[in-house]
Amino acid sequence: MAVQPEDVRLLANDRFRRLLESRAVGQIGQNALLYTLLILIVNETGSSIYSTLLVTAFILPSILLGLPAGGLADVLPRRPLLVLGYVLRAALVVGMIVSTDDVWTILLLVLAFSTVGHLTGPAESAALPLLVRRDQLAAGNSLFVLSVMVGQVVGAVVLAPFILKIFGARVSLGVAAAMFLWAAFIVSLVTGLRARAADEGPKRDEGGLMDALTAGWAVLRSSRPAFLALVYLTVVGTLGKALAVLAPHYTKDVLKIDTENAVFVVAPAAIGALAALLLAPPLARWLGALRVAAAGFVLFVLGIVGLGLVVLVRDFLLENVDLGLAFVEREVGVSSVVTMAMMLAIPVGFAATVVGVAAKAVLNQEAPEGKQGRVFATQSALSDALSLLPLFAIGGVAELVGVREVLLVAAVLAFVAGVYLTFSRRFGPPPQAQPAEAG
Repeated sequence: MAVQPEDVRLLANDRFRRLLESRAVGQIGQNALLYTLLILIVNETGSSIYSTLLVTAFILPSILLGLPAGGLADVLPRRPLLVLGYVLRAALVVGMIVSTDDVWTILLLVLAFSTVGHLTGPAESAALPLLVRRDQLAAGNSLFVLSVMVGQVVGAVVLAPFILKIFGARVSLGVAAAMFLWAAFIVSLVTGLRARAADEGPKRDEGGLMDALTAGWAVLRSSRPAFLALVYLTVVGTLGKALAVLAPHYTKDVLKIDTENAVFVVAPAAIGALAALLLAPPLARWLGALRVAAAGFVLFVLGIVGLGLVVLVRDFLLENVDLGLAFVEREVGVSSVVTMAMMLAIPVGFAATVVGVAAKAVLNQEAPEGKQGRVFATQSALSDALSLLPLFAIGGVAELVGVREVLLVAAVLAFVAGVYLTFSRRFGPPPQAQPAEAG
């Protein structure tokens, strides 16, 4: 999924470029919003439980609406749906600005915000085949992934931390609302989003919600590689959400810096993620996508363990390896623990993105043509649903025993679960169902 010359040539397509621009601007707004709300809620409550509720409000609509939203994308006019979705999200963010002192109102507005996003999101993916040739779909999807990364880096690493620190939460939320309005304007200029006649012909699958769920789950249960891809995506996704919940507390309790400086962990992770976008596709071609996803899963868990043991890792390196930690602390004034956490965040971001790219490539390979959307919708809904209980447990236990201990226990349990499900004959399709080439 790295950017290739074909991807660059695709940018000459005005309609596709505008859709890509609206997606990138919307992602910047969404990531700036999430970062601001995480810091705001931690500062208001000092509790990881409320951070867990915030993340839950973001993912809950995916569980309930992920599958039927795909049907809406096929029935409703796509351009008005996308424009209305961005405008409604901007209005909801304005409501958050007015309610910055009321955490429960913010959580309800976030739930509404995420509901709108999950109802309109599939329309964006459904619009891609209408704007590019079939042989350009891979390049278009590659640029879509890149737009998400740009949104994460600009929104959560650059824009929100700077504005939040200088101007405060209300201004940061205002900028996020402006981003959604900007995205609405850009996507309003995109033409040609009406479904082609072929899309509405008799070949289209008219199944309802249960049919969609059954079709997607049937693929995941009949293919060992697809089942393992679901396992890695779910485990890494759950740990990633837990890390997002605990990041402000981690910066305050472990790194001993202000919660607004959580960017010290987020920024290096984004660097690792960008590197993974370039390296994951060739690695998947050379080694097989499933093997790369499994390796990324192991690396991610080790990175989380490293963050949990960051002080011990720092002490070991100071005694045995000269990485310049003492020099940075002495000359630059940045704590060696903070520097060590930044270094560990790079492989964490790299591994999470590797798993996302490689595991989804496995699903692409295993899902029959015509069922890919339902397979991905089922995977997303299942991953979000299965992550809810662990997230609440992590948020609650962190209040009692501390962030480092929770990270370590969560990483160990995730590793045990991943390894067990990888080799177990009790869950998932039997190994003989695996095709000769999983990659």
